[in-house]
Amino acid sequence: MENLTKFSIVMISVMVLVSHMGLQEGFAETEQELNLIFKQANKHLKNGEYRQAIVMYEQILEINPNHKTTSNMKGIAHGNMDDHIKSLTQFFKVLQKNPNDPIALTGMGIGFGNLGEYNESLNYFNKAEVEKLDSKVIKNYKKIIENTIKKYPYEPTEKPINQNKQHAGTIPDWVKDTVNWWSIKKMNEQDFFKSMKYMIENDIIKIPETKIFENEKNIAQIRVDLVTWSQEQVSDEEFFKNIQWLIEKKFIDIEKSQKEIEYEEYLFKKYVKSILKNIGEEKRYIEYANPSQDVIKKFLRDYDKWNFEQQVQMSSSNFPSPTYEIINEVYFVKYKVYINDQPAGLPLDHVSTLKNSFEFWESQELKTNNQKAKMIFEISKSKMDANVWVTWVVRDMGEGVLGHAHLGKGVVEVALGDYNCDGSFQLYDVETVEAIMTHELGHSIGLPHTNEKENIMYPSMTPYYAYCLLS
Repeated sequence: MENLTKFSIVMISVMVLVSHMGLQEGFAETEQELNLIFKQANKHLKNGEYRQAIVMYEQILEINPNHKTTSNMKGIAHGNMDDHIKSLTQFFKVLQKNPNDPIALTGMGIGFGNLGEYNESLNYFNKAEVEKLDSKVIKNYKKIIENTIKKYPYEPTEKPINQNKQHAGTIPDWVKDTVNWWSIKKMNEQDFFKSMKYMIENDIIKIPETKIFENEKNIAQIRVDLVTWSQEQVSDEEFFKNIQWLIEKKFIDIEKSQKEIEYEEYLFKKYVKSILKNIGEEKRYIEYANPSQDVIKKFLRDYDKWNFEQQVQMSSSNFPSPTYEIINEVYFVKYKVYINDQPAGLPLDHVSTLKNSFEFWESQELKTNNQKAKMIFEISKSKMDANVWVTWVVRDMGEGVLGHAHLGKGVVEVALGDYNCDGSFQLYDVETVEAIMTHELGHSIGLPHTNEKENIMYPSMTPYYAYCLLS
């Protein structure tokens, strides 16, 4: 094979979530053994051996049932097996103890999305986004769910009523005095929080289901809001919202009783059972929250449509050479580029990002024959006239390989995803695919690799994923 370059993946662990255990067992030997089990479980997960991984996660949780990371990993493994009920149940257990955990919140959003319960799914994604504002994964999921709700209206499943909160909303009048003592510093902050914790846990204050603040707050603003409430200038709803903020931000650490935990689990299972009943009784359209598996199934079904494997084996000399003209001692080299269709079902628009890749190289001042050179790209609808063929692939191009390109002209292959995140096929995000495309396009105009890590022509990179919880 002539003049074929490869762009590869840097395997800096994408599973940042599972970098260490921190089980804090009393005996070092036990902790060491559990760490070994954990690493082996993650290896099974990454290889797509989910059942084996789950067995090992369960072994760890028998010893340390409160380990959030292991619990989340178990939920992810169940989700990858399409066992959405077990996945939801697992993430729900995490949230009972850690209500702000972004992985579990996102996992709940995915699970409800996969059951067609889109409003509830969006509710969890919104909560997850509050905890992790910069997460592209959460934003991508939200976009799919929001679009699905617009396209396919449905009747949401009614949630069972929590009898414990049905009569919530009561606040003794003397609580206003407690707030005022805090405001004038007759009571310090920690004592105020302890006082609120005691009253909530002993049902002196019963907090109803209430919305959280849309905008970020700080403790000083909360104090002002509560004082305003104590002076009867705002409704009790504002009191509950502020107290809920303190609980969610762990200023007030509420410990649920075992009875409360069991009752919440009962209501959750009842809700899920109602969802399954609705799915069975009505024509509810379900568009899975993570489209990665759907894309690869369609790709493999119509393999020849997107795959240029035979053309990759061709010599680049079989492709027509680009044309050029010299203006003011500058070579203007014109490339005609044929762009293959994206695989069906791909929700991310990578074709439009080609414009950015073209503009990047057109803005560079290069050299050819010791003369200045500028690149010009023109999209061609004809393969036969094109100097470069661009196609998108999801097949295995070799371990860690993100793309292929003939040097100077020929075929450019750009990977859309891989199996390296959680053992299932996962699509890359838009920025990753654009970087791969820009790199491979650099080869197609004749540029080799470079040793400069910041240069787009450096031979490896770390990809980011559009929908993988472990990215």
